[in-house]
Amino acid sequence: MKFRWTPPAHGEWSAGEPPPVWLYVALFVLIECAFLAGTVVTWPHDKSMASEDFTRTALAAPFALWIAVSSVLYASLYDNRAFEAAVKNTARWHLLMRWQRGVRSGVAVLDTVIFAPEPDLAERMLKLDGSPPENPGRVMRLNGIESTDGAPRERMVIEALLAPLAAKLARAARSDSFDIVMQCERAESYVDVLAVWTKLKLPGKPRIRWLSNDRNPGFANVWFEGDTDTAYAASSESGRNPKYRLVLAWHLNGTGADVRPAASEAAVALLLGSPALMQERPQLKCHAWLLRQIVADADEVEKALARLLAAEQVPRERIRHFWYSRLKGLALHATLGAVKDTELKVEQHALDSATGPQAPVARWLLQALAAKMAHFGQGAQLVALPRPDGVVLNIVVKDKPAVDVPWKSEYEYALLPWADLSGCMALWAFLMLMSPYETWHTFEVVMTVVIGLVVVLSCAWRIFWGPRIYTDDVWRAYG
Repeated sequence: MKFRWTPPAHGEWSAGEPPPVWLYVALFVLIECAFLAGTVVTWPHDKSMASEDFTRTALAAPFALWIAVSSVLYASLYDNRAFEAAVKNTARWHLLMRWQRGVRSGVAVLDTVIFAPEPDLAERMLKLDGSPPENPGRVMRLNGIESTDGAPRERMVIEALLAPLAAKLARAARSDSFDIVMQCERAESYVDVLAVWTKLKLPGKPRIRWLSNDRNPGFANVWFEGDTDTAYAASSESGRNPKYRLVLAWHLNGTGADVRPAASEAAVALLLGSPALMQERPQLKCHAWLLRQIVADADEVEKALARLLAAEQVPRERIRHFWYSRLKGLALHATLGAVKDTELKVEQHALDSATGPQAPVARWLLQALAAKMAHFGQGAQLVALPRPDGVVLNIVVKDKPAVDVPWKSEYEYALLPWADLSGCMALWAFLMLMSPYETWHTFEVVMTVVIGLVVVLSCAWRIFWGPRIYTDDVWRAYG
């Protein structure tokens, strides 16, 4: 299901203001004067007014009726509305919490290994160490990665990627929730991965999944959910996302005399942790978080970036750097224009200008570079990458933003309908005071049963039916 980037609910429901005090005062005067006048007019001439009957009829009964009418008025004009608003606002709060949790979901970057044609590429592109590399249009080769002792160059690259991560990979492999995603030119490269795994004496035999370079890894949607890993449906062992995932991606050019390479070489490894893992082990240190991506057609990039920023994964002022690679034509110009129009105060970093034309490995190389700089305290990083007919945007941050939808005291409500209960009790007292019978009679029994039933129904509505009905209304409309 396509993720919804706009908040799922409208503004808060309001109960308005309770009835003013003068209304209750006016009711009291009106009811009391009416009963007092009526009692005086109909009072027997031969009976003293200084009696219990006169006090009951002229004073106690109208007071009870005033309490009943005032309670009904308060309940109908304010309390019931306040209850409805509180329940709906509570449901809205849960909806917004769920939505914001989804917006700010991400995968943790536990560690990275980066091999690029230029040393210290991330630091130099951000001018932290040395001058930024400038190699536009130049196809570059990885230095220091050569075939030795008959081992193919590809295997040497894999070993160079895995060796620095050996200790963490051993712990991840022992978790029984670990796999390797390999994105490269040949599916047969898994043999070299297994050979290096064995050489490094890492435990077990990991499950390795291959993605061709033209395959979308589904990172924008699938990797944040606990659903079936549909991006790897071709695998014979598809299932739920593992807690640990090692991404290996590389591009090496051929060495033949007739080979005309079109893209620079690069290799990258990212050890990722799932949201479930980080929730179970909050003490586990990570370098950065890759937050949920948003995808858009090339002519919709401006709207997509606006939605991404409006969703407030992080405050926009924290975004300080913008990385992009392999964008061409409309996608490139629309993305650069969108960044300019949103008035983001960011430094732009084009990987293609730094290390020449890029292969599909750039989708992971760029994430690793951004994660490294986020880890180095350089603020949040915005990343833009191509997709068929469009662009993928995501933000990389050092610390995962917390869910912070504010809770208000207005969302709370009394478990019992005190206004209704007060009105029922006052009405029962009024009826008993005005009863023409000296002893308990059918009239009193019927009125007591009816009012008792109203009390039970009012409590049932407040405790059970009302919250469910109002909550269901909100979830049906906005969930």
